[in-house]
Amino acid sequence: MYASLPSSWHRSEECAPRYHTLTLPLSRHTWIPFADIPPSFDLTTLYRELHRLHPEGFVIRGCPPEVSALFHSFGDDTLRTGMDAVLDLTSDRHFEGKKVRAALKRGWRHGLVEEIPCAALASDCLQVLQRESPHAGKPMLRHLFRSNPLETSRCFVFRSFTGARLACLTLSRQGRNAFHTELMLRSAKAPGDVMECLIAGTAEQLRAEGAERLSLGEVPFMLREPDHQPLILLERILFAAAPLCRHAYDYMGLYAFKNKFRPLWRTMRLCGGPGVELKPPLLFELAYSAGFVELLAQSTLQHLDLLADDDEPATGREPA
Repeated sequence: MYASLPSSWHRSEECAPRYHTLTLPLSRHTWIPFADIPPSFDLTTLYRELHRLHPEGFVIRGCPPEVSALFHSFGDDTLRTGMDAVLDLTSDRHFEGKKVRAALKRGWRHGLVEEIPCAALASDCLQVLQRESPHAGKPMLRHLFRSNPLETSRCFVFRSFTGARLACLTLSRQGRNAFHTELMLRSAKAPGDVMECLIAGTAEQLRAEGAERLSLGEVPFMLREPDHQPLILLERILFAAAPLCRHAYDYMGLYAFKNKFRPLWRTMRLCGGPGVELKPPLLFELAYSAGFVELLAQSTLQHLDLLADDDEPATGREPA
């Protein structure tokens, strides 16, 4: 099995790597959210290639321990940002918990999971699911996962017995036997528990093909309990400020959902290449470029409006 890659980085069969890059607006450092990496590139080769291509400095988020350890060995800055939920597909333990078994029993009454071509998802039901999503109308986060199905490896949907596609899940391939979850989307009209079925059905298909690992993606602002390494100052600030943003991004709800599957949690980090200092201004640039600042601003205004409505005095009028 190939060494782990950063989140949303993909192992391709091409001879040369292909990088998706953004130039951060103030520091001018290069953020590399996605990349397609040939099998011949190990982590050290990849690091040296990026240093050559981006001498001004580069930043990578979603780095698992193998990747962040390499940056650390070269004396570069790294920053804990959250933890990744990994399913070991060689074991049945992830779907044996009481909550998951109950959810699957309910969900399978409404439909089944099937794999469809990525082009079919992009051209057919993706826009419908986006319009019907519980988060429709909110600013969309950018560059944190592969939102375009055509840039992913596999696509699965939960289809009702009447033929309606109620949820979708896309994957990128991180190694011969390892996959990473990209887009997870469901319709607000979908019955409860279809996402549990979608994950279980996808995992079963991958396991039947010999896959060994499926990452459900990172939960930001959370740390593994065994991670006893003291937090640096910026990490303390980041994790202390996170609850103030929960009205915009419910990371605790995301954790609760993924933790149902009793995953193997691993610490994820933001890593800066040579010469890059991970400081608050750089974190703001990343948050701005990812659309999180816009999401936070809109959600905060809506939250304040709701608080204001709650504080309005009663008029004494009879309800209409």
